[in-house]
Amino acid sequence: MIAAYVAYRVSAPVSGFARLFAVMIGLLSTLVAPHLVESYRHSQDIKNMNFQLASLPKRIGKEHQESSDLVQILRHGMVTFPRGQCFDGFLQLLWRMETGLLATNYVDPKEGWTRAYGELYSEIQRTKVKVNKADIRRVFVVDGEEEVGTLQSVMSRQRESGIRVKYIFRKKIETTSMLKTAADRLETLDFDVVDSKYVWLLFLDKSRRIKYGRLVFDKEECDRYKRFHVHMFEEAEEIED
Repeated sequence: MIAAYVAYRVSAPVSGFARLFAVMIGLLSTLVAPHLVESYRHSQDIKNMNFQLASLPKRIGKEHQESSDLVQILRHGMVTFPRGQCFDGFLQLLWRMETGLLATNYVDPKEGWTRAYGELYSEIQRTKVKVNKADIRRVFVVDGEEEVGTLQSVMSRQRESGIRVKYIFRKKIETTSMLKTAADRLETLDFDVVDSKYVWLLFLDKSRRIKYGRLVFDKEECDRYKRFHVHMFEEAEEIED
């Protein structure tokens, strides 16, 4: 009725027939509009329901995966990440880091730090150093001088971000008795000890490409990698300016 009255008022200067016609249009609008609105709402409800149904398998799968991960953590103290989820998994760890990170990288540079997400990792760590005063130490394990050159800019940027960065040749690990003995007890040379609470392991193939990742919550395992990192950091070399 409000719409009919408004239509009548705005048509005041014209003839009575025109005003009557306007009132009829207003009344029709009043009657039809609720049905149009209801139809629109109904169509939106259908769309929302279809979207929820379409996303349901994914949500169920996610819940199932999270439940499976929880079972693994409770039973084995670890959870495994397939190759495609390793980067996001480690990204989450970096965001949750509070006090420090002891990192050793042996992944092929083309697979890791020289790619776009390597820059993102560096920025997060820079923020953690600046805001949380986190103590981050990283050792790059390399196979030769050429690889040192490839990683030079990466290591320099990380050092400028407040990260203590060094590198060590794989051959030195194999020829240094204490390091070799300790390394033989590790599952991988590519790892990150986060806040001295858990360790992120990255498993590589013979070409040093990522196969899968694993997050371990076992204290003894965490301490084992931490001790190795401390010894290796002492033996590693400072990067050149």
